[in-house]
Amino acid sequence: MTDDDRHADAFLAGLDVVGDLWTVLVIRELLVAPADEDALLDGVPGLHRDLLLEKLDRLSDQCLVERGREYRLTTLGHRLCGPLTMLADWGRLNLR
Repeated sequence: MTDDDRHADAFLAGLDVVGDLWTVLVIRELLVAPADEDALLDGVPGLHRDLLLEKLDRLSDQCLVERGREYRLTTLGHRLCGPLTMLADWGRLNLR
């Protein structure tokens, strides 16, 4: 396997975790503060409860979110702050 192949595999693995709009928006909300289902639904307009629960289950399976009274990001989940902030900054600067 070449370095290019490993880079592509790592990129695809990252996209597999956060490669859809709803997952990114849920993570964005949890980066601000832990939240319960209702707060997450309020913070992500258009997201339905069933889909939210599916996303939270998947994030929990990937060790990015902990369940309790509220959902909160794990240390691994908080490590997404940098990449997602960079993506948001890129969008702000380039997609006006």
